[in-house]
Amino acid sequence: MLSMYIVRETQGDAELLDLTQIELAFTTIIYAPQINEYGQTEWVEYQRLQSPEENRIWKPLNEISPHLQHAFIAVEDENFYTHIGFSLKRTVLAALNEVFHKLTGSYLPGQSGQLGASTIEQQLIKNITGEDQSSGIEGYSRKLKEIFRAMAMDNRFSKEEILEAYLNTIGLTGNIAGVEAGANQYFGKSAMDVTIAEAASIAAITKSPGRFNPYTNPEGHLERRDNIIYFMLQQGYITESEAEEAYATPLRLVNRVRDEESAVQTDYSWFTDYVISEVTQDLLIENPLNREDWDEKAASAYLYNSGLRIYATVDPKVQAEIERIWMNGEYWDPFPIEDYVDPFVENDEPHTITTQAAGVVINYKGELVALAGSLGQKTVDRAFNRATDMKRQVGSTMKGVAAYPLGIDMDAINYSTGLLDDYFPIPDGKGGTRTNWPRNYSGTYTHGLVTVYEAVKQSLNTVAVRVGNLVKPRTMFEFARDTLGITTLDENLDVDLAPMVLGSMTVGMTPYELAGAYMMYGDGGRVTSLHSYTSVRDYQGNEILEKDIVTTQAIGEDTAYIMNRLLHGVLFDTRGTARGLYPDPNVMDSIGKTGTTNDNKDVWFVGLTPKYVMATWYGYDENEPMQYYDSRYIRAGRKHPGASAFRELMDIIQADVTEEEIEALKWEMPDSVEVGSFCLETGDVPTAGCPTGRGYYKVGVPRGVCTGVHAAPEPAA
Repeated sequence: MLSMYIVRETQGDAELLDLTQIELAFTTIIYAPQINEYGQTEWVEYQRLQSPEENRIWKPLNEISPHLQHAFIAVEDENFYTHIGFSLKRTVLAALNEVFHKLTGSYLPGQSGQLGASTIEQQLIKNITGEDQSSGIEGYSRKLKEIFRAMAMDNRFSKEEILEAYLNTIGLTGNIAGVEAGANQYFGKSAMDVTIAEAASIAAITKSPGRFNPYTNPEGHLERRDNIIYFMLQQGYITESEAEEAYATPLRLVNRVRDEESAVQTDYSWFTDYVISEVTQDLLIENPLNREDWDEKAASAYLYNSGLRIYATVDPKVQAEIERIWMNGEYWDPFPIEDYVDPFVENDEPHTITTQAAGVVINYKGELVALAGSLGQKTVDRAFNRATDMKRQVGSTMKGVAAYPLGIDMDAINYSTGLLDDYFPIPDGKGGTRTNWPRNYSGTYTHGLVTVYEAVKQSLNTVAVRVGNLVKPRTMFEFARDTLGITTLDENLDVDLAPMVLGSMTVGMTPYELAGAYMMYGDGGRVTSLHSYTSVRDYQGNEILEKDIVTTQAIGEDTAYIMNRLLHGVLFDTRGTARGLYPDPNVMDSIGKTGTTNDNKDVWFVGLTPKYVMATWYGYDENEPMQYYDSRYIRAGRKHPGASAFRELMDIIQADVTEEEIEALKWEMPDSVEVGSFCLETGDVPTAGCPTGRGYYKVGVPRGVCTGVHAAPEPAA
């Protein structure tokens, strides 16, 4: 009968208790790239993900300090290396102690309570199965089954394999499990580097994590720690002098108190939030476990609990600086609107709303370097991230996405083409023609020719619309969607001049996508798919995900350089919309583009240096007009907020760039571009008496010769 019971109850144990395939929660770690002194990339730990279940980092036995191994054996199972999976002597003594307690109400002489009979094998089985009934028939049945399982385990695996699994599965305080996670949590070091006293501390916790928690009960914890040191001495694992030194060691725990002045008051940075989202979505698509029930919840659980190693693109220094700037928020006035009632929220109560801002930095590999999803301190993990999740109309920054680059690429315009700065007639949808569109931000018009260079630096809508009309809306739409990879464009509503030139798209774009679109001006016309990580591996080094990174030649190298020089005037010319807000030009050159939507609902800036692209947004979440952000605001001495943040961040993160790197990263004019003079009035090749400027042109593309100031022909709508 007993043998039949054991056979029935232990069916499937071979798979359940296979120590080579334990499916337990392991801590996932995000790594950041770091260039060492030899110019090589090393991966350094950036963030450990806090699983709601268990945080565990599996370590092989040879990477766990012998002090930890000896501490646990000394206190939990001193005959571990000699018994066959269970201890008959300890089991019998524990049973007699319980019987004596039931008969007399007290325990055997010399015993103050229950005696632990479980060996390390038996404890490991409880850790794996979760079975822990301790009383009644179920308790005795479980105990009997556990003994046979322990014997089978001891017969199948070596003591070293058993000890490794045990040390990686023991429970500690909170959701911390395993000695590596414990050593990290309590002492800020690896399990390989703990001292005798620290090893005894970790071993002291597992018997009763609540009772012996070193944070909440340091006195009780130290008493048990010292008992374990004594056991280690008695069993010959340490010497008298080592024991005395360990006894005298104070409890020095890692200080987990948050810095109230820190920009981030949560477990995760804005970057960590985003890479979690991206990896989760890619896991959902790839389904690496080939599960039929695979969904977003399962993918998320796998991400947090499987000990993945995520090789991310974050630059911790840039991330820290952008979070600091956004926490301080000095460039973005709040413009509070009191007693606001959101018309899109049912039964909304009057409340005060203030402006928000977001920023994102990428490099020319398409890598997400840093981002900030809101102003002020970050206080919530996985919160709404305006840098990557918020889609808004992008205003005049759209001019640099399709109209101007395609106009130059198609030779429809050049650096100094003269176009009319006046209203552009379009059908009004009622059988007539609208003659008061588009409106320049300044509200003024020259009603004469303005060069492309002047139009870009002053962000004139009239000229940009004429360029877009030359290129054609369908061409711009397909370029933005198919070449630049902008995902939010509407086939039915956005194939028109207003969306594709002035940014009044149906849905809009995220700051992240906008930065990606402008990448081509700093990388010879190329765009590379945006990503926050390059690969994901499991804790054993097997590749789970590899990011598919694609580089596309979006526009010609010559077009990219000419656009680069056009955008230079936005920052450096006295009439530029972000004039004077350039980072230190002695370190690196810079270019930029501003953008504002109708009624100042959205204020954008995209800035580039030879190393980074940065996009920023400013406005109300509720899409309300910023009534005080107007010409009076600028005249009062306030600078463009996004461009100001760009200048500060770039000056900080580029301050330590070496002379060699500066030289290597310079924007060099390609051989396909030449410098030439142009008439400031017509934009053509100057003749005698023409006021002249200096421009950049494609080699071999003919230009008109100035014959005097003249009106430009009005292109057909």
